[in-house]
Amino acid sequence: MQRRFPLSVAAILLATPVTLTVAHAAEAGGFCTSEQTLDKDQLAATLIRTYPVSTAYLSVGKEPAPLTSPRALVAWLLHKRAMEKSGGQPCQGDSCNVDHMAADVQSLLEGQDARFQPSGRSDVVAFFRDDSHVALRCKVADATPALAHADTALRMGLAAAPAPTPAAGPATPPVAAAAGAAQTQQGGWMDHVRIRGNPDQLSIDHRDKAAFASVDRARVALANDDVAQSRTNDVVVYAGYSLDKRPMGEPGSTYEAVPYVGFKQNRVINYDSGSAEVTTTRTSQVGMLSAFHFAHADTANTEDLTARPDYLVNNSDGSRLLTVNFTLTPVRPGVLNDFLRWNNGLAFKPILIGQSRNGIYINRGDPDVVDQHRDFIRLGAQAGFTLSSTNPALPFDFTTTFTGLKALQGSRSIHYWKSVLTYNFNQNVGLSLDYSNGLLPDSGDPERKWGLGVSSKF
Repeated sequence: MQRRFPLSVAAILLATPVTLTVAHAAEAGGFCTSEQTLDKDQLAATLIRTYPVSTAYLSVGKEPAPLTSPRALVAWLLHKRAMEKSGGQPCQGDSCNVDHMAADVQSLLEGQDARFQPSGRSDVVAFFRDDSHVALRCKVADATPALAHADTALRMGLAAAPAPTPAAGPATPPVAAAAGAAQTQQGGWMDHVRIRGNPDQLSIDHRDKAAFASVDRARVALANDDVAQSRTNDVVVYAGYSLDKRPMGEPGSTYEAVPYVGFKQNRVINYDSGSAEVTTTRTSQVGMLSAFHFAHADTANTEDLTARPDYLVNNSDGSRLLTVNFTLTPVRPGVLNDFLRWNNGLAFKPILIGQSRNGIYINRGDPDVVDQHRDFIRLGAQAGFTLSSTNPALPFDFTTTFTGLKALQGSRSIHYWKSVLTYNFNQNVGLSLDYSNGLLPDSGDPERKWGLGVSSKF
């Protein structure tokens, strides 16, 4: 059963930028007390900053997480993880960060850091409890503990970023620790590569687990179209490269640009005329996705806005289409566009995304399709859900969405339903069974088909 709790002022410790380093924490007040012992609250706060965990992880468990002090919270996290390990659960995302906490503190308790001397024997869980009498004595007044796993820390699958942040600066809201950490951290060049089946989702970092679980995959599929009485081999891929994110406005808010190219190829065998007729069509696209992530100082809620100019070339009918597309994704942790994790091995994510699609035909194409190619302005939303297994033995996810767009200009309003069931070989490659029915959001063409194929996302 999932419990939700208010974010108290003490929980702002979770909101401090994950980029805060041990050195900055020491400057904020030092780790050693006047009695030359390590301040457990200061150590706990630094562990949370270095190895943050999401509000979703805190809300799952038999007892709510205590947010009265960093020390109490770390003790709760270590106990929760110890129970998970006793049940044979391997670490994943948040729980890996708790393992990093435990490993670093255990090294201190074993005397592996020459700057500190333990006063007795203790395990990491008991060390942070209020009734613990075990202390770590500082051999020098300005002793600072080394956090050996900081460079490989996971935050929902993310490596922690060690960029400096002013210790006295404003706190970043908890969502910046939950999803925004992905947006401020810079990884290797491969972490900037995006491969998707939907260009609107190229701004989603693969290390942002909640958002990444629902992205459309690039695919190679076999499909049967009941409307057109045809069999189709589909190839759909959008490849982009994320440029470095830049901070803006409130701490945790960022801007990112993702130039991309897209390619679609359909080989259709049509049986409508009684004999097999084979045609191959190709479209190619180029565009620039601008992604704005808005964080707020007094709440865990965020909004993601994307603006995407796109130029599409249809090689089959000669048309050229210039579009400007917008999406607005409100993220409400544990409520909307974020996972609700259940104890039965499943996680559920409600989806609601505002959309606007606006197009001008630079060239309407061949004479037989000119009447269909009308400029358009469409406004509406996409709604649905993702159901994902958290059991490694059953690595599947299911996403179903309905897109409804009202035609403010042009003759075609959009209604499009799509469902995809995927068995994941790993995080990036799977086998997908999909079904779609309605008018395509990009072109307004009718479609009803199912397909089975290999799919991938990066």
